[in-house]
This record gives sequence, C-alpha cells and structure tokens, in this order.
Amino acid sequence: MKVHLQATDLSASKTCSQVLCSKKLLLVALACLLVVCYFWPPWHHDIEYKVLSKSSERNLMFIKTHKCGTSSLVNAFYLFGIRRRLNYVVEQGLRNHNLFFTRRLAPPRPGTVYNMQCQHGTFRPDVEHQIMPKETSLYSTIVRSPVSQFKSAFSFFGVEGKMRKKYGNASIDELIGHFLDTSNKPTEYRASLGLVFNSVARDLGWSTFANKMGSATLKEKIDAFVKHLDNEMDFVMITDRMDESLIILKEYLGWNMTDIVYLNRMVSSKPKVTMSEETKARILKYHVIDAHIFDHFNASFERHLDRLGREKVASQVKEFQEMREAFENKCFDKSTTVKGPYNSISWKITDYGKNENVACTFLQTRDVILTKVITELQLSQDYTVPIQGSNGPFTMQDIVSKIQRDYNNNEDPV
Repeated sequence: MKVHLQATDLSASKTCSQVLCSKKLLLVALACLLVVCYFWPPWHHDIEYKVLSKSSERNLMFIKTHKCGTSSLVNAFYLFGIRRRLNYVVEQGLRNHNLFFTRRLAPPRPGTVYNMQCQHGTFRPDVEHQIMPKETSLYSTIVRSPVSQFKSAFSFFGVEGKMRKKYGNASIDELIGHFLDTSNKPTEYRASLGLVFNSVARDLGWSTFANKMGSATLKEKIDAFVKHLDNEMDFVMITDRMDESLIILKEYLGWNMTDIVYLNRMVSSKPKVTMSEETKARILKYHVIDAHIFDHFNASFERHLDRLGREKVASQVKEFQEMREAFENKCFDKSTTVKGPYNSISWKITDYGKNENVACTFLQTRDVILTKVITELQLSQDYTVPIQGSNGPFTMQDIVSKIQRDYNNNEDPV
C-alpha cells in the first residue's frame, strides 16, 4: 500500500464541507506521520520514549517567532521528534497560539516528560520552566533583521495589499510611508506591538515584562528586557544566518547533520523590491524593540561561533548546504511551480518525493496540519485503530513491513 501526501493537496477544496475536509486532511497527514515514525534509521522499536539516542542530547524549548522563517524549521523539528517518538508541548484543540494553559496541553506519554516545544506561543518563563526545566532543556528562539522581518510581515499579513488598493501603483517606499504615517509613533514610554511592529518582542513576552516595570522609560524597559532574554536563552538563532544557526544548534543539542535538514516550504511569488535607506531608517524607529533585540543577539551570535570554532562551523555549513541542495533537487522539479497560500509558490514534488521518500512531502506540509496529527497521536497512543486511507482502511501494523522494505531499499541519508 502506498501512502501519498502532497503539500498542495492540503488546502481544503472549495466544493466540500469544512468538517469533512478537515477529517480527510487529518487522516492523510496521519498516514504520512505513521510512515515517517518508522522510516528513518536508526530509530525503530527499540527506542524508549524518554531516552534520546545520544547521552549528549537535550530537550528543546524553541520559542517560535512570527515571520522569522520558522515554519520550515518546525517541520524539521517535528520530523526529528517523530523519528524518536518524542513528546511535544501541544495544545488540545488548537484554538489559538497561546499554548501555555496547562489544563489544555496534551499530556506526555505515561512515565515520560516533554521533549520539545516548537509552536507559536507567548514566552512565559514561569510556565515554561515547569513544563520543560532548564536543567534538562536548551532554550532557544530565532530573530531576524528588523527591516527584512517588517517587509515580510507587511506583505504576508495583507497590509501591503490594502495599501495597494488605496494608493494604486505607488512604490514600496510610498506604500510603507503611508502606512507609517497612519501608525502610532513610538514615544519615550511606549512603542506599537503587533504582527507587523515588534512582533518578536511580543512573542517573547514583552507586554507582561514591560507592564511590571510601570513608569520606566521605553529605553529602560528595552535594556532590561534584552538582559532578561539573554539570561533565559541558551542560544538565539539568526534567520539571516540560518545554516550557521542550525549547525550551532546541532552541536549544542548533540544532533546529527541529517536531523536539521529543512526545505523552504513557502517562497514569496512577488518580485523582490529595494527600499530606500530613508524608509529603512523610518522602519527601525517604529520597530525599535525588535531592533534592539536583534542587535544584541546578532552580536552574541559571534561569540557562539568563536566558542565552537569558526573554521569548524564553516566546514560543516558547506557540507550541510551540499547535502540539503542534493536532497532538494531529488524532492522537487524546480522547472515547475505550484501556487501556495499567502502569496507564495512552491516547486512541484517529484515522483521520488511522493513515492520513495516521505520526508520530501513531510517537510513541505503545513506545520499546523502536522501539529494536529502529533496532538492526536500523543492523546490516543492507539496505533491499532483502523485509519480510512485512499485504498481502504489500514492500521499502523499493516504498513510496518512496507516501511522496513522502503528503508532497506533507500540509500538517502534523509
């Protein structure tokens, strides 16, 4: 029995009901996950749930930030955990992005602990420390150059489209200028917070932290907040230096090179445009909290490179990029693109990606779908329940032998 899953098939059909489509999507994605659970070496039935494959490995508390390239990362993190049957911090019902209402979390398997958190959720150290103690977990997040992050959010969240309808064929500088003119300007005591302005600060818990500082100035709050984050985070990744970041993360977690392979799930279909230096300077004034956060951790990134050895990291980055490119070329037909959500495009998945290596489609699947499947698996833990597939019902046991055959015949490390 072959299990097929294409990322482009995960969007609900306009002709079917929302409920029916949701169930079908969940079942198809579940089939994919069940395949991957047993697909990659060397993690099969002999791994205990709470024991990682190497003594040097640590649990990962990853705070996912908006518009910092995290969707591709999360899929790689999910694949890492699925291979080892780890426990994720996931919310029952997925009603919103706030994960840390402990009564609504899917519990870890009996006798085990949470191993990874990588969903959106406002950083709340008092809660996170209880869920995943710092003594056994690496705390990490990712930040991005503020101008680049703003530009991505400006387009992704529909602001550019709304401004375009109002101002027609205005240049990007003019559109952003009009938007900034109608936005609240930062003052000595506050700055705007939202999906477009200072969203990294928002995701990392700025509001609660700043409110506790009362009448302090904005600069005093920012300085204290950055120091607070520096104390909480073991390592902060940089979107603009993604591959270097992943190599460093791999070293700190004790992972292998194949554990960090990712595919770019969404690529903007809009042509690249250049902003003026004046526009960039204006953005930074509004994006003031995120700008300070980025500057601090971009500087600390250099210290991590020095600690591990710049030549060592550079050598591994080269090896990793060659591996990732080779895998990507097998997964995708780069001469053919398909439309995706949110003004994005993706390459067409090859027959190899659909039929021979499930990781191709797994790494391209929307992370919200994978989160739902992981939540269901973690809640039920019953792999004997029949699953309605495209060729009829099947169970996990039905496909184990096929998975083993596929693995034995597959020479790819990914």
